[in-house]
Amino acid sequence: MKSETKPGQYLQPLPLVNPVQPVEGDEGGLELGQLFATLRRRVLLIVGVAAAITLAAGVKSFSDTPIYAAKFEILVQPNTAETEVLSTVPETLSEQQSVPQSSKVVNQDLLRILVSPKILIPVVQEFQKRYPDICNQFVIPSGGDASTIAISDEELTNLCYRYIVSNLAVSALGKDSNIIQAVYKGQNPNEVRAVLNLLSEAYLNYSLESRQADINRGISFVEDKLPDLRDRVEFLQEQLQQLRQRYNLIDPTSRGGELSSQLNAFTQQQLQSGIELEQAQERSANLQDQLSQLSSESAASSVLSQSPRFQALVNQLLALDAQIAEASSIYLETTPDLQVLLEQRANLLSLLEREGEQAQREAESQLRELEVRDQALQETLGGLKTDVNQLSVISREYTDIQRELQVSTETLNQFLAKREALQIDAAQREIPWELLAPTTDPNPSVANVPRNLILGAVLGLLLGIGAAIVIEKLTDIIYTSEELKRLTRLPLLGVIPFNESLQESKGSVNFAASIQQVSSAIGRGEDGNDGRSNNERPRYESVDSFSEAFRSFYTNIRLLNSDSPIRSLIVSSTLPAEGKSTTAVYLARAAAGMTQRVLLVDTDLRHPRLHEYLNLPNSSGLSDVISGDISFKDAIQRSPLQPNMYVLTAGSIPPDPTRVLSSQKMLRLMEQFHTTFDFVIYDAPPLVGFADTYLTAAHTNGIVLVSKLGKVKRSQLGQALEQIRVSSTFVLGVVLQKQATS
Repeated sequence: MKSETKPGQYLQPLPLVNPVQPVEGDEGGLELGQLFATLRRRVLLIVGVAAAITLAAGVKSFSDTPIYAAKFEILVQPNTAETEVLSTVPETLSEQQSVPQSSKVVNQDLLRILVSPKILIPVVQEFQKRYPDICNQFVIPSGGDASTIAISDEELTNLCYRYIVSNLAVSALGKDSNIIQAVYKGQNPNEVRAVLNLLSEAYLNYSLESRQADINRGISFVEDKLPDLRDRVEFLQEQLQQLRQRYNLIDPTSRGGELSSQLNAFTQQQLQSGIELEQAQERSANLQDQLSQLSSESAASSVLSQSPRFQALVNQLLALDAQIAEASSIYLETTPDLQVLLEQRANLLSLLEREGEQAQREAESQLRELEVRDQALQETLGGLKTDVNQLSVISREYTDIQRELQVSTETLNQFLAKREALQIDAAQREIPWELLAPTTDPNPSVANVPRNLILGAVLGLLLGIGAAIVIEKLTDIIYTSEELKRLTRLPLLGVIPFNESLQESKGSVNFAASIQQVSSAIGRGEDGNDGRSNNERPRYESVDSFSEAFRSFYTNIRLLNSDSPIRSLIVSSTLPAEGKSTTAVYLARAAAGMTQRVLLVDTDLRHPRLHEYLNLPNSSGLSDVISGDISFKDAIQRSPLQPNMYVLTAGSIPPDPTRVLSSQKMLRLMEQFHTTFDFVIYDAPPLVGFADTYLTAAHTNGIVLVSKLGKVKRSQLGQALEQIRVSSTFVLGVVLQKQATS
């Protein structure tokens, strides 16, 4: 009972199922599983390359000419006179030239010098005299005449130099070692010994010459520096002399002590003079006040009492006043005796006044002397302070000059001493380097056959694996289902095993008979009575697995969408000969075996094959139904494989298959197929290079992509998937066709 389908049900294009973006790192990489699979497929290539390399290593081990090697060791002593000179000079005087020092003597520069033409050319010239044939072999062919070769001696020497350098290895024994090891290899032991003896002698001579050159450079360096140092010392001495003459001093330190003592003494005198001046000023003021109010009482207590004359007059006045007081009590004022006493008293007062004036003049004179003295002391102290301030500047300048003079003098003495030491060293002829180990006896290098064979085998395996990987990348073929699923990101609907019966008869007229034979065997297997012998059982078991794979394939299609069963699909492939037609035939048979009315349509109008596979006539088919008046029911044929299986062959090949498949009649015909049959399978052309499949796929439930492992290429599959994506074609999944080696 067929299902009802509305017209136009399959007219809407559907997007690509599960549009997954490529995972980063997939492209260009080689996973571990892929690597092992590649090695299994290319095992013959790998084994062949490994065997060839191993054989070549063995042949080379037995045929190689023995190589003789010898060596010598030299201890290199550090001896750089110029750096020794600079190491003893203060940094302030070595501004014009700075030579870095290093405790490591053997460096790359020294090793390059030891193999440079400067050292080796004399060795080469001596070697040419002893072994002319070795150097001549580079330009004179075997059995040739040297007179016929136009080459200069210089060119021949250069060729021989390059030959010796290519066989010479000069290196340090350790990272921080000062021991040099020279190793030379050659085919002649006498040649090896002669080269190393000449080389060791050349190295020792170079060390002496280098040492002498270093010493001479050191002497030249010192001689160049001495005039500047002498000029510097003389200039500083002249500055120091001018400073002493200008300020009339020998040593600022002693002069400073003298000024300090004088300054302290005059300061003390100024303090004492100030005290005396204040006292004199006070006495002068008091004397003026006392003289202005002179009396016997004030005179007795005044400062004038310190004067003997003034004190004697005061005493006389006091005695006279006593007499006048006594006489006044006896006599009248007019009494002559009293008048005489009063007159005497007046005379005494006059004398006291004159004596007071004299004392005042003496006090003023003393005051002026003290003022003059104090002014002189102040001027002297000012001059001393000025001298002290000036001496501090002079002392600083004197100290700077003295310090520079001392440094310059010490440097000059050091350079003079170093010049004497270098001149003594220059007179010595002792070789600074030491030959620790003389030239050893040349030992032949015997080929280690087992080791060479093992190395050859390992190298061969690596090269074979590399070649296998390169070939795998260049062929660009997909070999595993995992890689196919990774590239397509599509469901795997089925894996079709290799069928030997179909493979043997494919492309021949017996292919239809083979299909019939396989189908008969499958039918007997389903009935449980096959009648097979023990010898035939493995082959028929293979046929059973082949049929079971298609039943599983159809079951997976039915389970893709249980809500909306798949009623029609297109079977196509990326390229021709991937087994799409065989897949379509056996898928139709599997569906028909499950009580489905199945129609198998051959839409490959360019290269139709279904009628050949099923041994059916192709007189009228799809193209005839579309272009003529034939009913599709008249063109449909029943398949000999199953009673429910019907086939519509391609018919006659039209001039333009694309126009036929895109016609409206083809669209209406597909709708009739879908309403008449339960399941419709279209055998379509390959996806790459043709648009036929995309025209019909838009009106079906989708495409089943058939891929044969070991045939389809990644680039071609990617092109097909890109076309599917651009056309928005719905893809149900992928079916794998295995090969015999897959």
